[in-house]
Amino acid sequence: MSGITLSNGSRSVLASLQNTAAQLGTTQNRLATGKRINSALDNPTAFFTAQSLSNHAAGLNALIDSIDQAQSTLKETTQGLASLIDLVESAKSVAQQARRTPPPVTNYAQIDQIGSADASAEAAGVVTSNTDTSGGFSAVVNGLQIHVGASTYTVHQSSAPSPEGIGAIIADINNTVGLGPSGAVRAALDASGRFIELTANSTDIDFDVPATAAASALGIAGQSGTSTSLLQAVGGLSGTSMVVQANGGTARTINFGNGGGQVSTFEGLQNALAGSGVSVSLAQNGGAKNVALTVSSSVGTQNSLTTSGSALGALGLPGGGVEFGIATNPVSTRAILQTQYNAMLQQIDALARDSSYNGVNLLQGGSLNVQLNESGSSSFAVGGVTCNAAGLGLTTLAGTEFQSNSAIDGIVTALNASLRTMRADSANFGTSLSTLRIRFDFTKTDTNILQSGADALVLADTNQEGANLLALQTRENLSSTALSLAAQSDQAVLKIFQ
Repeated sequence: MSGITLSNGSRSVLASLQNTAAQLGTTQNRLATGKRINSALDNPTAFFTAQSLSNHAAGLNALIDSIDQAQSTLKETTQGLASLIDLVESAKSVAQQARRTPPPVTNYAQIDQIGSADASAEAAGVVTSNTDTSGGFSAVVNGLQIHVGASTYTVHQSSAPSPEGIGAIIADINNTVGLGPSGAVRAALDASGRFIELTANSTDIDFDVPATAAASALGIAGQSGTSTSLLQAVGGLSGTSMVVQANGGTARTINFGNGGGQVSTFEGLQNALAGSGVSVSLAQNGGAKNVALTVSSSVGTQNSLTTSGSALGALGLPGGGVEFGIATNPVSTRAILQTQYNAMLQQIDALARDSSYNGVNLLQGGSLNVQLNESGSSSFAVGGVTCNAAGLGLTTLAGTEFQSNSAIDGIVTALNASLRTMRADSANFGTSLSTLRIRFDFTKTDTNILQSGADALVLADTNQEGANLLALQTRENLSSTALSLAAQSDQAVLKIFQ
């Protein structure tokens, strides 16, 4: 103690002034720091709760960058997959283009002459209407049909259905796609110039005209034209059969005759061999025509044709198996396309290697593990895939694979499988990216919530503290004045000694 005695009034005013100064200091500190709780001494419960919330928010905030980088890795992966799918689609297009290119062909031509002695057997089918045009004939031909083999051609008038002259009718037939001079059957006036005549453009074509109203109007309903008759051209062929097998494939049996399921015409023989691997065509041999059998061959593969049956003698064909040797002249277009295909596989490998982000490549078997909370108890794992050519089941072609249709079919099958795999992988990575984006947004929002909660516990209301400061400054001034007045009261005793 100082040993100085103050009056009761001065001491009371001094205590009030000291209290105001303390409060003023507290208020100024809150305004300076922006916090109403700066230490555990201010409010232990609020201080430590706010500190815990802030620490939690800081921990989550550190994870946000990690989650964001994981999102970027998945974006790089999905973009790489999209580009790989485009490359595989292009490789498939190249393979399909090669498939459409004619393959190497090997011919077997131990054949018999047919039809040279019978001109009627060689004549193309002809149907002549019984409609006389000399009297200005006209008819409505909308709906006229012509059957050619298994195909049906419907003739339509170029204008609205109405009666029209013979010249317009001929034009309607010849302008129908598949018919006309460049098609299967053409229409023209006969030699007399009075009747319409339908003529097959090849000796290999059968055609007929079904009974429709238009066909009846023209007088040709139910009539037909017959192509080259093998039964007329080759004696002893009727009632016989032949078995044909190409390159060890499915054997095809052909029965010759006029009955159901039997072959009597050259066109019928073509239809019977369709899809067997053997095609048949007519070849001129001097004044006669020969039947040529053709087998599609593969470069580097031994090819064969096997024939048997009672028809062989009539046709002059040998029985047993005949081998054609190995074709050695690949189709240049297919060889070029195979080189392009191999180049695309190299680009697939290069693109898969380049689809890396921050050292992680999910398209080369890498993996990604993302921590989602501070303790590590919550995480998200993304497994990688192998999307280079080998991983997709695609191999570089070192031989003459593109020279074989069956080999190309196998390659296209592998390409389709790889496309299905990559599209499924793309969907999975897209789902993972969506999940991480949701978790990123949640973590960011959660961090804001935690920090806001911590701030609500410790931050000062600057408006209120400003008002408090002004009030305390006023109070301090008043207390100083009161202390001065109290001191003047004490000084009144000095007047006694004056």
